[in-house]
Amino acid sequence: MSQEYNNNHEILIKFVNLTKRFGDFIAVSNVNLEIKRGEIVGFLGPNGAGKSTTMKLMAQLLKPTEGEVWIRESRNGIGYENLVKLTNHNKDILLDNIGFLIESPAFYGNLSPRTILKYFGKLKGYPRKKLNSRIEKVLGMMGMEEWIDNKIKTFSKGMRQKIGIASAIIHDPDIIVLDEPQTGLDPKARKDVRDFIFDLKKMGKTIFLSSHLLYEIGEVADRIAIINNGEIIAFDTLDNLEAKSEKSIIQFEILAFQEEKVQSYIEELKKVIFPVTGIDVTAQWIKYNSDSRRFQVLFDGKPSNQFKILKELIYKGYEIIEFSVPKAGLLEDLFIELTKKNTIKMEE
Repeated sequence: MSQEYNNNHEILIKFVNLTKRFGDFIAVSNVNLEIKRGEIVGFLGPNGAGKSTTMKLMAQLLKPTEGEVWIRESRNGIGYENLVKLTNHNKDILLDNIGFLIESPAFYGNLSPRTILKYFGKLKGYPRKKLNSRIEKVLGMMGMEEWIDNKIKTFSKGMRQKIGIASAIIHDPDIIVLDEPQTGLDPKARKDVRDFIFDLKKMGKTIFLSSHLLYEIGEVADRIAIINNGEIIAFDTLDNLEAKSEKSIIQFEILAFQEEKVQSYIEELKKVIFPVTGIDVTAQWIKYNSDSRRFQVLFDGKPSNQFKILKELIYKGYEIIEFSVPKAGLLEDLFIELTKKNTIKMEE
């Protein structure tokens, strides 16, 4: 994951005490976030945590009960010093500066991508003389130039999702907001969307991305905001969250491993590597994943202990053919741990 945002302190999006109530139910509670130019911020939370509500507040599809959303206005790539508060009276700023994909896109099946993108381009004020070439460029970026005049009803879900993202960026905004862009897609379509998000970042775009797919967020995000019960309970880089939790996961594969003897392997591995994990818990610290054929070991995240674990495995004669620290498993554990703590606090 890139850490380029550390070198750029310009804030493009700022949520200030953002709150939304529906009667007695608080969907979003006092959310404060600052998102900087050129970074990807991943927005994680369980169902009903407040992710989509927060994004709808930003898009002005919902009116906040309290609090404000501010963005840095920019036209033709020229940034202004001041942040602008979004209100019902300045929706042109919203349309000019931000591209939104909120929930799954729905298009008329008999329309083509060219027709749809021409409509959105005009709606968002993109120069008409340049619009046709812009449409071709955006579809080319997504590998869909050959489908430019085909009817949407012939498209797969992944292709329709790409057209949804294209409609969000057709006016070349600095800020792009994507709500669950990879949900329900097959692995290839998810990879295509992930690669495109990286391409947008390389262009200097700022991306606010929500997802239930922890692995996808861990792969692309510079920083991760975790929301639960409407509250932001963590906002940092994955590495910093890992350091704070003092936990990480190592996975490794053993050559010529006999799966029917997995329990005896685990018992032996407990003796070999537990003393160098740096942790003081014994429950569920080592597991075997039969799908990946890899062992997973919880340790304290220190590089020195990561080295010691590998050293001990090799010294004891294990033929290790894969050894890594996967971010996905760590993020999943962090997510569960943080949301559980927040839920307990709310109940108290």
